[in-house]
Amino acid sequence: MRWYPAVLAVLLLAGAAASFSAAAERFALEAADRRVEVVMPYEDLRELAVATRKEPAEVLALLRQEGLTAVFFPEQKVEEGEESGNFTVLSGQELYLLARAGGWEEVLRREKVKETDTCFLSGDESTARRLSAQLGIKTGDGRYLALPGVFGAVTSASRKSLTGLGLGFPAAPFSEAASAGLRAIVQVRSWPGATKENLDSYFASLRNFGNLAGVCFDGDALPGYPQLLPVLAENLEKLNVPLLSVEFSPQKGLAEVAALLDNRVIQLHSAGPGDGRPLSPDQLRQRLLLAASERNVRFLLFSPLPAPPAGDPLEANLRFLAELRKGLERKGYAVGPARPLPPLVQPAGLTFLAGLGVLSGGLLFLRNAGLRRYEPWLGVVLAGCWGGLVAISPLAAAKLAAFAAAVVFPVWGLAQNVRAKDFSLAKAVLLLLRTTAVSLAGALFVTGLLADTRFMVKLDQFSGVKAAYLFPLVIAAAVFLARSGGLRRKKGLFDSVRGLLNRPILWKWALVALLLGAALALYVLRSGTEEILPPPALELKARALLDQLLLVRPRTKEFLVGHPFLLLLFFTGYRDERYLPLLLIGAVGQVSVVNTYCHVHTPLFISLLRTFHGLWLGILSGILIVFLWRLVARFGKPLAGNPGAGEGRG
Repeated sequence: MRWYPAVLAVLLLAGAAASFSAAAERFALEAADRRVEVVMPYEDLRELAVATRKEPAEVLALLRQEGLTAVFFPEQKVEEGEESGNFTVLSGQELYLLARAGGWEEVLRREKVKETDTCFLSGDESTARRLSAQLGIKTGDGRYLALPGVFGAVTSASRKSLTGLGLGFPAAPFSEAASAGLRAIVQVRSWPGATKENLDSYFASLRNFGNLAGVCFDGDALPGYPQLLPVLAENLEKLNVPLLSVEFSPQKGLAEVAALLDNRVIQLHSAGPGDGRPLSPDQLRQRLLLAASERNVRFLLFSPLPAPPAGDPLEANLRFLAELRKGLERKGYAVGPARPLPPLVQPAGLTFLAGLGVLSGGLLFLRNAGLRRYEPWLGVVLAGCWGGLVAISPLAAAKLAAFAAAVVFPVWGLAQNVRAKDFSLAKAVLLLLRTTAVSLAGALFVTGLLADTRFMVKLDQFSGVKAAYLFPLVIAAAVFLARSGGLRRKKGLFDSVRGLLNRPILWKWALVALLLGAALALYVLRSGTEEILPPPALELKARALLDQLLLVRPRTKEFLVGHPFLLLLFFTGYRDERYLPLLLIGAVGQVSVVNTYCHVHTPLFISLLRTFHGLWLGILSGILIVFLWRLVARFGKPLAGNPGAGEGRG
């Protein structure tokens, strides 16, 4: 059927055009989203003011001049308020003892205070009223007490049951932040037994703060999860501020509430003392810059720097803020009020067309691999299944097609361009570029299929990052082992694989397989956003240097591993199974190219720049490796069956 490949090519191009349209829309949104908020916790700032013998309002104003835009207020817990001296907690029995000594025991009886109650005492009336309101919302019993010389709140809940309970936000710190021209971020603590009524009452109290920049939540699940999430979303809508997701801290109910808010979510990155080993100022600044520039984070929360051995801690923090602001500006960002990304959801028709393009690419790859029997009928059946999946769940369909693109296209590029014939160095470079172009076609499909706000702010993620690193290598190994067997024995693909499995294994090849397996395990563990096996300190320093020199660090798997060794393979030619390790090492770079675009939270411009740097640096590294190879071939013992490999060629 001569028309069949032409149909596949047309569908491939149509899917690529649809993906390009979606990718362009995403690129435009990211280009317009250039404002970043710099945030510090209020309690830490208050301690900084105490250490420098200044008023908190004065410290806030000075920090704002150097780039601070917002102050972070976690909801005050019972134990925190007591520790800071905002109030004192007594049992009803203890309060009766004080009342007897002061002669106002009758006041407690009139207010129906029991000895088993838990009582909060404060010298500030507004604090006592806030506590009584919050206790009423979260325990069902909160009463205000006006006592001689003191103000109080009482609840029938036990002291133990109140541990960890949030009691709202003191008003005075908000006023200080607003007076300094700073916005406020509140972190709300979940509480058990949330109802529609107490959710409405709680968030109504937050509307009293006019300088809110966003709301985030503390705990594993949002208040009211799972039944009352629509009520929570409705109250957040009334606040008219964005919902903040704390990076690397998944919470139950967050994605559902975000969906009800049209995904108006902004990511917040938190770097504090509890995040592991202490960071130097340079390391902290680099971490914050990477979060903003490479992960679409728009709120950067961090604690003030500790006091230096000699010098003023306030001056050290002012200097740090100024350098952070300059670093953001160098990367094209401005310090200022952040806004959520506009909603971006791809229509089902575009997803269907892009997925057909991926399917067509996969079928063309099968033709290249020699599987042509029943191919048109297979294409029709798969296209029908694909249409049904898009109709049922466009998002799940998009993720599946993106995974297929990440697996198929890198292997297809290798199958199209790697040959038994050796090539000149110039031709080898051209073949590397052509192979990478096929991988980038897969990256285009991934980008278009996942051009969605949910992926951009990490409410949802590409499924199977590790598998998308591993599967292409396994498929490439099968294809090229079968191809080398078929070349010698003129057999089909399945016959070649069956013959390979029936062959005895020599110990030397078993050792090679073991070493390859170990390298592959290391490769998978080191892949992905959250690396299971972290890099050594020397590599981290090298990464930081590359970030400074190139603006965006290329991936090590590309410019030091994959691209150079694939260039060497084009130079030598894939002659038989002995070259399989070289092929798999070279394939790592192509897989990494596509996987760069699977991290949709990374801005598209950053991914493109990373690919560009990886490619040109990989070519330079590959040229060096080729010259070393030629040097070994000229003065050492040539490979068996390939005497004088590479000699006399440019």
